[in-house]
Amino acid sequence: MMKKNRPQRLPYEEFIKSFEKVPRLAINLLITDKENSVLLTRRNIEPSKGCWHFPGSYLLKNELIVEAQKRIAEDELGLILKQNKIKLLGVFEDLNGDPRGHVIDVMYGFKIDNKTKVKPTKETLEIKFFDKLPDDIGFNHRETLKKLGFR
Repeated sequence: MMKKNRPQRLPYEEFIKSFEKVPRLAINLLITDKENSVLLTRRNIEPSKGCWHFPGSYLLKNELIVEAQKRIAEDELGLILKQNKIKLLGVFEDLNGDPRGHVIDVMYGFKIDNKTKVKPTKETLEIKFFDKLPDDIGFNHRETLKKLGFR
């Protein structure tokens, strides 16, 4: 029986330096409610601290995408995901939106029935559903929303 390696983060300095050599793969979640309002979180960490963005994170070494989706939902929203409701929405490239470097965003989406299940965590200052997008959206997330048909 093969031993499964645990997902692991790079030390911070090594993580930042990795952008100099290769694009980084990010997993993002586009969560909507019954009215098709979009959930965004206000960042509590740099870069773009204080800006609205998708819940998301970089894929870790030895981490399956479904594990990353669950980690992101729990870490940023306090939400336990049900995998059968998640759909791949697309892959988006961000050359200039992240000050650290080139990012490939893989966007997954799902609808949520009960808005009270999502709660801010240490990584999020605030969570809100938007009918009209706010002005202060970080990274390339406004462009991604436009490509997905949100205004």
